[in-house]
Amino acid sequence: MKKVEARRRVYEFLDTVDGDPTRAQGRAVRCCEMALNLYAEYGDMAEARGLLRGGLMQRDADYGSIYRGWIAMEADHAGNVDFARALFAEWRALCGDNNGGFWCRYIAFEARHGGARRARDVAEAAVQACPGEPAVHAKCARLELLLGHEGRAFAVLARALAAFGSDAAAQEWLVDQVRVYRDALRRRTLAGRLRSCCRAVMPSRRPRGYERLQTHRNN
Repeated sequence: MKKVEARRRVYEFLDTVDGDPTRAQGRAVRCCEMALNLYAEYGDMAEARGLLRGGLMQRDADYGSIYRGWIAMEADHAGNVDFARALFAEWRALCGDNNGGFWCRYIAFEARHGGARRARDVAEAAVQACPGEPAVHAKCARLELLLGHEGRAFAVLARALAAFGSDAAAQEWLVDQVRVYRDALRRRTLAGRLRSCCRAVMPSRRPRGYERLQTHRNN
């Protein structure tokens, strides 16, 4: 009965949206939330997908927000990485190649779920599709840092700086993006090593008051 009521609310939502383009993002977020709740409560991916597909068919739909939410649900909650990858292909076909935000998310997705080779293939396609988008170049350089190849990262950065040779602001932004990310990764790595070192060399300590508690119990 609860599932029937949830389904009714879903289709009421789809039927009552007014198509106001100024509210498109809010509708898209609500659509993704309802789809995730359907899946979380009832494990029904078919119903969730139907809701999301319906959201994409609405007038003035915010495709980017819906695809981002849908991809995250498939890959991170349901474990359907191949299905999520197919959604990227749909998104690309619908919105075209010259969308830097799309490419940055696709690179991040493959870095997390597809491995180095897939991520680099997407990064190469991204630069070809959006050569004038600094964020795409920065994402490609940060990808190499994430993969542990600092030399390759700075080679990517050098090519990006050459591409934006007449734009000093873009060059400065690119350098800052790569430097800040590199420093953050180094701090994360150092913190992990310090924790491992401390666990290895410091004797395990019992909680404060343990000895006093044992004394009272023995008395």
